[in-house]
Amino acid sequence: MLRSLRFWAGVAISAVFIYLFFRATDAGEIGDALKEANYWYMFPAVGVLGVAIMVRCYRWSLLMRPVAPMSPWRLFPYAIIGYMANNLLPARAGEVVRAYVLGDREKVSRTGTFGTIAVERLFDGSVLVLMLLISGSIVGFEDPKLRTIAVASSILFIAAVTGFYVLTLSETRAKRVIHRLIRILPDRFEPRAEHIADQLVLSLRSVHNPRSLFLVVLLSAVAWTVEASSYMVIGLGFDLGVGFGHYCLLLSAANLAIIIPTFFGGTGPFEWAAKLVLVGAGVSDGLAGAYSVVSHAVIFVPTTIVGLILLWSFGVSFGRITHVSVTEDPVLP
Repeated sequence: MLRSLRFWAGVAISAVFIYLFFRATDAGEIGDALKEANYWYMFPAVGVLGVAIMVRCYRWSLLMRPVAPMSPWRLFPYAIIGYMANNLLPARAGEVVRAYVLGDREKVSRTGTFGTIAVERLFDGSVLVLMLLISGSIVGFEDPKLRTIAVASSILFIAAVTGFYVLTLSETRAKRVIHRLIRILPDRFEPRAEHIADQLVLSLRSVHNPRSLFLVVLLSAVAWTVEASSYMVIGLGFDLGVGFGHYCLLLSAANLAIIIPTFFGGTGPFEWAAKLVLVGAGVSDGLAGAYSVVSHAVIFVPTTIVGLILLWSFGVSFGRITHVSVTEDPVLP
């Protein structure tokens, strides 16, 4: 991992945003705010976050139906392992790790599973953009940097959603395009190319059914709204005095900011974007900085610890998940 260009790129990007975060904030003011916070609120905040994760697992179970029928509870540990890996590995490698561990233990297609995760991320990003635009129009984009995030992320996800549906509208076209992409893989994957393409197209087309599309969009919106509530609960511990709209804006801006490859689960861009929102809402620099650090820790630490415990209970070492692939399925249908 230390020899990976993606790893060091993530470290560099995080370092730049950490510098920007602390350059505009007095460390002493952050320390004072941290001392005055009521940390009892962090426990219910973790509970609310758990509810949001379960909603996402229910959504994942819908997307997994074309690949393998699995209950939300059965998928929950793999989702947590994915969060843990995203927190500790560069370039959001947790998505690959989640597909790998699920495929290895449940004997389902890793490629098909990865396709469902890609669809998840597409709809997560699209809902976050909508949340950013709606909440920003209500409470206001006080900082021009937030408007930049809104414009850039809107363009990115409009292009992504359009490209996704153009690609997958025709099953034949989707398979043809994916076959061409697979040709760039090492020769040992060529015999599996047709299987890989079939599994990937099957999972990518899981939201072409109107009912499935509606449920996935609805559950994505519910999950992020519930998660915004956990941010609000954390805010009660800091007595920020801002409304729910600001927490929705904070959540969407911070999570869109960490789309770029970073280190340690988006450390740097997350705090920078969250602080922008709060300072724009009239919160002092020190208090906004302290809240940003603690809120990220509440999201980061529990999922990382539980994910590592689950990985250990499955008999999988952390070193093993740093070198995984989704293109070698454990079984062929």
